[in-house]
Amino acid sequence: MSGFVKSLRSLARRLASKRSRTNGARPAEAGAAWYDAMFAANPHYHCHYRESFYYFLWTVIADRLRRAGVKSVLEIGCGSGQLAALLFDQGLREYTGVDFSAAAISLAKKTAPQGRFIMGDARAQELYTGLSCDALICTEVLEHIEDDLGVVACFPPGIRCICSVPNFPYESHVRHFNNVADVTNRYGNYFGDFDVCAFPSPRSSEDVFFLFDGRRNDAMEKQT
Repeated sequence: MSGFVKSLRSLARRLASKRSRTNGARPAEAGAAWYDAMFAANPHYHCHYRESFYYFLWTVIADRLRRAGVKSVLEIGCGSGQLAALLFDQGLREYTGVDFSAAAISLAKKTAPQGRFIMGDARAQELYTGLSCDALICTEVLEHIEDDLGVVACFPPGIRCICSVPNFPYESHVRHFNNVADVTNRYGNYFGDFDVCAFPSPRSSEDVFFLFDGRRNDAMEKQT
């Protein structure tokens, strides 16, 4: 990436953050139709998982699951199924993916035909009824949802959860995080053995993904 392009991106990020602070309002949560259009048109979601700019982060997740002997996974916000395909290639036996975008589910069924894919809303408690798993994954999803804590509160008690959130604004993000402390303050109380790592994106040193890992507390309900 040229220095000029980097400077433009840096300026855009600063302006977006400034607008958010001065207006005192967050971007509105995007609906399923917005995601349907994105999954249909954006070639990033149609490529092999090795070509995704999330690949570096997915390999960390896959390695953690493999080392822990995880055989079954529930993914909240499965998108087009690229991470599912990677996990199957790494030996995963059972996988269930959930997304509220019909276009995403359609793509996922083609990308990872071994998996089970369900169209549903991550905020609905009944969605999790009867869905058993060794681990839950929720990457680059919570920043898109206004009631993100409601989603986390629905995660099954006692289950290991691996999630990620970014440090940068985007048109469909209702929030982003400045540092590890911000992530810990928002989500840490919902998990035991909570840990957060910051991973700079290979696309830009300014873009960071915070990967957090923990076991869902048995009794922790949604905080107000």
